[in-house]
Amino acid sequence: MFLRVLCVITSALTVLTTLSMTSCGADNAISSEASESAVTSTADSGKTAKDILSAIEGDHMDASTFYGEDSFTKNVEKLYGIEADKLSDGGILYSSDGNYADEISMLKMADGSSAKSQLADRLNYRLNQYENYKPEETKKIQAAKIFQAGDYWVLVISDNADEISDEITDMIN
Repeated sequence: MFLRVLCVITSALTVLTTLSMTSCGADNAISSEASESAVTSTADSGKTAKDILSAIEGDHMDASTFYGEDSFTKNVEKLYGIEADKLSDGGILYSSDGNYADEISMLKMADGSSAKSQLADRLNYRLNQYENYKPEETKKIQAAKIFQAGDYWVLVISDNADEISDEITDMIN
């Protein structure tokens, strides 16, 4: 009986983990498929979001998608409410395991406008998502950083948000 209950709980957690990254539907999943002809723009430092995020080491961030990749284009509107053609660069580094809320999002608006409110909305969504699912992740989400570095707007959800934010700022400036 105990094993049956354990199996049911494990199955339920697996489903919840999958749903946490897909926003309750497969159409919202971040996919890591890449386009061969990815196009990126550079920050003032000459580095793209891909260059910057590829240099970041996060404990649980093992998946990514970048501006110019099909997966980024398909998901940027779902995650941030921004059409891909409104951006000139961007990237997302995240945990493919729904047990962790870790995520770094970098968005560079083509017209130079702010993406702060869209990143704040994303942060609130993540907080609501994890409050009942995995409450121990909410402290990390509440300590997240949203800031501007060069022309990029950045969201960092990590146990090391301060250090990662400093690292991103240093790479851009």
